[in-house]
Amino acid sequence: MELGLGGKCAIVTGSAHGLGAAIVEGFVNEGASVVMADIRINEAKALADTLKEEKARVVALEIDVTKKSDADRLSATAMKEFGRIDILVNNAGVVRYTKFLDIDEEEWDLINDVNAKGFYLVTKAVVPHMISNRRGKIVNISSRSGKEGQPCLSHYAASKFAVLGFTQALAKELAQYDINVNAVCPGVIRTPLWDGILDTRSKREGLPREQIFSSWIDSVPLKRPQTPEDIANVVLFLSSELSKNITGESININGGSRMD
Repeated sequence: MELGLGGKCAIVTGSAHGLGAAIVEGFVNEGASVVMADIRINEAKALADTLKEEKARVVALEIDVTKKSDADRLSATAMKEFGRIDILVNNAGVVRYTKFLDIDEEEWDLINDVNAKGFYLVTKAVVPHMISNRRGKIVNISSRSGKEGQPCLSHYAASKFAVLGFTQALAKELAQYDINVNAVCPGVIRTPLWDGILDTRSKREGLPREQIFSSWIDSVPLKRPQTPEDIANVVLFLSSELSKNITGESININGGSRMD
């Protein structure tokens, strides 16, 4: 099935590795141009260089999504390089596995600044161009933790619940401009983001990392982890005209571990 993404320009934040990298590769495979935004610029440039060898149109930028000046520079660069912004994927995120009483203000702010404020800043920088064009697709990466809080993830859950509220409000506000705004809620994915949780739990509980990961998978009805490609496929669909009548939704990709 053709997604019709050829010639489109997509911005993907948090795109140096893991889920973000899979999303970038998905867009490139569909013929879209991509602006990669990540604070880990060496990794981002390495991926961009690899993709350029396949004659893909990819630009990698060192971007801190918590800074308005960086968000504005990201939007301006996309317009300068490609003359348009059709798609925004807000993916940049951080997580810490910390008991609530051990979360200090600095850690709380870090999680919420990246996972919530960063979405706001980048979206605000991009939306005027979409409004001018009277069309666009915004896909926000939330989490299963955006629908159900878990112990030791209270700050992460707060940030990801915020993403879903932001998605719904923006979907209603921007519908008049034919801009679709949706969210994706991944479940258990073995990416560097979640390897950090495995490390923390392993040290705290004295259990092997793989045993902890297996216990997560045992709680999934389909008994298998999700992959970055699973998430990327849904992001690509939501970025295409096949989803033109879908907005304000939060789509679960979690093997059945959360069904709402």
